[in-house]
Amino acid sequence: LSYAVYENLKKLLRNHATRRILTGMEKKRPYLAVRPQFDPGLAMVQSIFITVASFFLLTLAGGIVTAIFFMMIGLSFVPLKGIFGFYMLLSLAGTPPLFYELKKRALQRTLYNFYEDYVDFQYFQFYLNRRRGRVWYRDIGDITQHASALQEHQRLTTIFLYVPGLSSYGQRGFSGIKMEDLPQARGYLTKVMDIVQFSITGDMPAWLAPSFPQPAFTPPPAVQGGTTPVPGVAVPVETAPLPEVAQKA
Repeated sequence: LSYAVYENLKKLLRNHATRRILTGMEKKRPYLAVRPQFDPGLAMVQSIFITVASFFLLTLAGGIVTAIFFMMIGLSFVPLKGIFGFYMLLSLAGTPPLFYELKKRALQRTLYNFYEDYVDFQYFQFYLNRRRGRVWYRDIGDITQHASALQEHQRLTTIFLYVPGLSSYGQRGFSGIKMEDLPQARGYLTKVMDIVQFSITGDMPAWLAPSFPQPAFTPPPAVQGGTTPVPGVAVPVETAPLPEVAQKA
């Protein structure tokens, strides 16, 4: 019985360790973890614009394709206004809740972890396609912040990390990482810039020092004679007199 319990426990621990590695939980503690904020009001307003676009796209494209298909299979008696009305109701009633849930789930799983020399990121392009990767600070060309009118009303903002050569997946004129819907009150822009500067100069920002204390400087031990050695400067060292050698007769 003891051996069976031992084997089951070992298997459970092995599976748990594997899951932690696969999910990235084995990573070291980040200097800064940035997560977007899901704002229901902003999502509802954005869903209106998406609904208007889908109304024309889905109604026209879906209605025309369905009408042609019905004609090919001998169902031409189906009225066109019924086909287009169906897609119109589908776009108006289905698009807002679908967009709302997609954005909510995507932002809940979006994360940017800033470490000493790099940032690991996970976000969802168009709230559907997951993208994960790592960017080294030495490859970042510029850091900017921009807030749309809707974001400014909800006290949110977007931070752009410009990385030349990093694919932007359809974001025309931009190459890098786009961190959307970040709370302005958190001051993420200043913190991100401080961490990148810290990786270059080695000067830890004051807000980060309490969480990540640096080891205190310990001077080298003094040599005999009580003098601390300085690089490039000769230090006199006291030596004991050599014993006298008896002269041979």
